[in-house]
Amino acid sequence: MTTKKIEELLDQIEELQYENTQLRKCKRYGLVWEEKEEKFEKKAKNALPILKEKGGKFKDIKDKQNLDDDYNILIEGDNYHSLSVLNYTHRKKIDVIYIDPPYNTGHKDFIYNDYFVDKEDVFRHSKWLSFMSKRLKLAKNLLKDDGVIFISIDDNEQSQLKLLCDEIFGENNFVAVLPTITNLKGNQDKFGFAGTHEYVIVYTINKQITSFNHFAIDDEELYKEWLGDEYGEYKIADNLRATGVNAPRKKRPNLWYPIFITKKEGIYT
Repeated sequence: MTTKKIEELLDQIEELQYENTQLRKCKRYGLVWEEKEEKFEKKAKNALPILKEKGGKFKDIKDKQNLDDDYNILIEGDNYHSLSVLNYTHRKKIDVIYIDPPYNTGHKDFIYNDYFVDKEDVFRHSKWLSFMSKRLKLAKNLLKDDGVIFISIDDNEQSQLKLLCDEIFGENNFVAVLPTITNLKGNQDKFGFAGTHEYVIVYTINKQITSFNHFAIDDEELYKEWLGDEYGEYKIADNLRATGVNAPRKKRPNLWYPIFITKKEGIYT
């Protein structure tokens, strides 16, 4: 084998070793998207947002003798800036965070760099993930070690959000995806499927130490609407009669149905 051939083989081996090293550094599983910078980011890197007090909505907290007392603050502004400020004042101090981010439906519900993102935008999901990842990382810093975050979302970004949260909060800290009924009748699409629900995704900082306590329920409150007879307890609910302008039987005869009752051993079945 010639010296030149040996040198070529050594170069190939070196190249393969470099590629193997790079592959080890790469993410083996998860989301990959093209990062889309927001216009304010360059300025935000070297500037600290400052909250300015605007009176009239709440009692001035300076009137309080002890700032450790409970008080409420309403922050109006870009959520990135607000979260950045809170990272200086409330880092690892928050018990619960609930957010209702843009659903990215493509129907003018999501603005990125001063423009609405529509369904024809080929970077639609990348922009949304860029938007969410920065803010979720800031939100994570605010939570206590046993803190919990609840995030509302629908089918447009539910799967992407789940993977993003696995990456930010850790797959082991996933708690649940809760279906929330928003429309019992549903909005039927062109394929004949009726969507009745959205979701709430739940994560915690450390699932091993987080506990979810039940609401305290007063027995009197629980049972005050319940009645009882010789057959057991029951609750009076809405009657079966239709309401509204079309309620009369003559107007909607096909929506009236008989209920058959037979008497057996003194019990109606």
